[in-house]
Amino acid sequence: MDKRARVLLAALAVAFALSCASGAALAAASSIALRGPHENKYGTPFNYTASGRTSGSANYVYGWEVPYSPACASTYKAEAKRAGKTLFVRRTLAKGKRFSFAIEFFARNIARHRFCAYVIDKRRGKTLARAETTWRVYTAAGAVQPAPVGSGECQAKRFPDESVYAQVAVSEVACEVLESVAYGADAAQGAAYSRDGFTCTSTAEGAGSMWASAWTGTYYAYACVAGSKLAAFNWGAHYAYVPASKLPTVKPGG
Repeated sequence: MDKRARVLLAALAVAFALSCASGAALAAASSIALRGPHENKYGTPFNYTASGRTSGSANYVYGWEVPYSPACASTYKAEAKRAGKTLFVRRTLAKGKRFSFAIEFFARNIARHRFCAYVIDKRRGKTLARAETTWRVYTAAGAVQPAPVGSGECQAKRFPDESVYAQVAVSEVACEVLESVAYGADAAQGAAYSRDGFTCTSTAEGAGSMWASAWTGTYYAYACVAGSKLAAFNWGAHYAYVPASKLPTVKPGG
């Protein structure tokens, strides 16, 4: 075998060895995946399955349900600082092993949802793998309800008379459309009304309701339906969550 052939074979052997080492490192990396339904009916339980493997120092997993927007942070430490999150998963993982476990949810809020999961080295707080998923909770007409206090999908806004709509939940409805639909609530003053193809019905709410911390006195939970499009919000004259004067003003055309 001549010198050129020996050099070529040596180069091929090195390249093959590097390729194998790279493939082994990739195969050994920590991982996590989330599998479950992306459409869930209001008032029903559902599960997601988290599965993957740990490698090296990976030994813990965290999982939070967070507001739909923005997307999950790239690291566990960044996500841990995010407001409005709910912890669903906090558990130890065996090192160098595959794992799989179920995460139980209940579809109670008519909205889009996001879930963020992180496999980490708990001692150092280093993120070694992450995954995210989203789903939507839908409902039949009449069951839609406003979002929990502090987690509306669209900006709360005020009317010229300082009344406010807030705690918005939507399904297949853009916030601009919601604003136009909600504009009719001030004139309705708690009564049912129709606007932009939506039929809106109301329920009087007050002390003891799930949104009472954001309101003083009587306010109204509106549910608006136009075919498969759903929207819900609270409207009232005495908003207590923040001063009404600090909110943007609603526009007639959305």
